[in-house]
Amino acid sequence: MIAAIADASAPIVSGFVESTFNPMVYDAVHRCLTERPGDGARTAIVLGSMMGDAATLDLGSRLLSAGQTHNPLLFMQSTANAILGRLSLEFAVTGPLLCLSTMDDVAAELLATAELLLEDEELDRVVIVGVELTGTDRTAAAYRELGAVPPATDLAVAILIDRGDPFPDPPADTPSAEHGNLRGLVELAARIQGTTQ
Repeated sequence: MIAAIADASAPIVSGFVESTFNPMVYDAVHRCLTERPGDGARTAIVLGSMMGDAATLDLGSRLLSAGQTHNPLLFMQSTANAILGRLSLEFAVTGPLLCLSTMDDVAAELLATAELLLEDEELDRVVIVGVELTGTDRTAAAYRELGAVPPATDLAVAILIDRGDPFPDPPADTPSAEHGNLRGLVELAARIQGTTQ
């Protein structure tokens, strides 16, 4: 297993504007797939997020309600599969590309999905990636309603799990003020990086 964490300082990605969501996903997953190359036909990528790219959705909504011209890139990039498609082209990933939205623990949901995918004999590895933004007024209200906590900074955590790796137990699902509902993935990534350094 290998892991990578990306924050708002992730390099920009051509075609993705205004939000750090897609550049962070790209950076974290790119580092995992570059560090451990493999057969893209036997690779799956699963992205999980509670709120998704709320920054892009909110910007598009504000432009629309103000009667301003809507940037067509905002529609495309607000769908999380867009950045997974970009990664799949670059790394020839033809296995499943999935996006999950969960109100439960992101780490547990992603690990359960990876475990299920690895039951397919046609797959050798799965990259899981959790991503959340600090949020907007709208998402802050949604987090409160759900009893959830946003991260203190924009954050993406990717973990590449090979078929032969011992399958990790998900860490405790208690959100933290620093990492929000990505706390479990951050802890798991730290464990993995500690064993590989």
